[in-house]
This record gives sequence, structure tokens and C-alpha cells, in this order.
Amino acid sequence: MLGLRLGILSRSKASNLYSNMNPSVVYYQALEIEPGASQAEIKQAYRDLAVVWHPDRFTDNPRLREKAEEKLKQINAAYEILKSAPPQASQEKVQTKAEQNVKVKQEKKAEVKQEPLIEIPQSCKKLREFLQARKLKEADLETKRLLLELTGRTKEGWMRPEDIRGISGQSLAAIDKLWAEASNGRFGLSIQSRVWEKLGCISSSDVSTQTLSENKFGQCVHWRINGTWLSPWDSFNYSFQAPLGSLPKEYIFALSGWWSYSKGWTGYLLWRFDAFFPKPK
Repeated sequence: MLGLRLGILSRSKASNLYSNMNPSVVYYQALEIEPGASQAEIKQAYRDLAVVWHPDRFTDNPRLREKAEEKLKQINAAYEILKSAPPQASQEKVQTKAEQNVKVKQEKKAEVKQEPLIEIPQSCKKLREFLQARKLKEADLETKRLLLELTGRTKEGWMRPEDIRGISGQSLAAIDKLWAEASNGRFGLSIQSRVWEKLGCISSSDVSTQTLSENKFGQCVHWRINGTWLSPWDSFNYSFQAPLGSLPKEYIFALSGWWSYSKGWTGYLLWRFDAFFPKPK
């Protein structure tokens, strides 16, 4: 097996890679962690990404191997800088989160004022009942069942990108409306779409860009914990205090390619999340 020495770049080389960029953002972004992360978090993030982006995982694909080599250089460079950098002031991190919370609240209010009239079909009756009864896990499973039914993939149990795109906007809007109303604007497909956009996530055919977006989104909604994606049998916070946009989530286990990607057998999923579930009009 072709090897790649993972020795850390010298500080001078690391600095050159990001010489024209803001280190307070770029270095942390390269390791997919928030500014102000502890040294333990920085070290763990580096180890996880070094495994994910090891070029030896792409020996059968020269193009992806080349991308992996470049990505690993960026990861090494960022780690070299951050491992010896003084921790940022905690107040800056707290202030950033506070500003984000204010913006989210403002967006919620604006959305409520402009909410269109959406008819809820009979097929969503069970979903409505589960949500009204505050049975979030049952509602989550019912949402997955509905999406499989709407795509005609109930028998197969999984959905392809083209299947998702074929769902009518009205159907997605009805499902989203029930979740949003029951959670006071905390859960739903449109909320997930807004979180995706707010985090600056981008759907791209570029593996590095796409994977960074997927990981960032997964960590925010707690579908990805300590560098590992959830499995269907993992415990989850089914309460109205769960992270913003974290529900519904069961449908992700029915996405084509999810299993291999979440286990690290393939390097990317190419989700195109925002294309699958745009905010209902």
C-alpha cells in the first residue's frame, strides 16, 4: 500500500498555506471545530480528519487521492498553528453564540409573519397526531415512512437523490408545517434548510467542500458526535430542547449511500441537502 508520511509541517510552511487568511477562522474551519476549542478538542479533530483524509483510502482513484493529499496538507498546517496557539477569549465565543441566537429569533419572527396557507393532506394524519401528543420519536419514524411513500420507495427502504427531487413542494411543505407548528419553529425541514444556509454550508461536486459542509451541519444538529455519525440504533435527544433543526432525522438513514459514508467506508456522500429540502414556498 502506498504510504504518505503524516509528519507535521514546519511552522513556516504552515503559515505560508494560510498567509493571506484570517487564522482565527480559517485554522479552526480546516479542523471543523469552533474558534476557542480546547487543545484536547483540537488534537482529537486532527486525529479524526487525518484518518478520514488519508490518501491511502483513495488508491483506486487518482483524482480523489490528489484531493486527499491537498486536504491533509491543510489539516496538518492548521494543526501546527493551533496546537501551540493561546486559547481565544471565551467571551468572544459566548458573544458570537449570543449574536447567532438573536438572528435566529429574528428570522423565526419574519417567517411566522410571511407563512403561506398550506393544506395538510389526509396522509399526514398520523404525523399530526404524534406531534400533537408530543411523541417526537414516533413522529420522526412516521416522517421517514411518509417520505418513502411519497417517493415510491417503501419496498426498497431507501431513496435516491432523484427520488427526493420528485416529491411535490406541497407535500414537503405540509410535513414541514406540522413539525414547525408543534415545535414552535424549532424543528422541520425548512428549519434544517435555514441552519444549513446559516452555517455557510455549500452543496458542491468538490469532495473537500461538500464533506466540510456535511460535517459542519451534522455537528450542529448533533447527528455527528465526536467525529462519528449516528446510527439508527443510537440514542438521541427526542425532546423539545433538542438542538435547533435536529428533527426530523430518521430519513437520513434512508438516503442512498448513507450507510457506507457514515461508517467511513466511502470518503463522501455528496448529500446536496439544500437541493433535497429547500424551504417550502
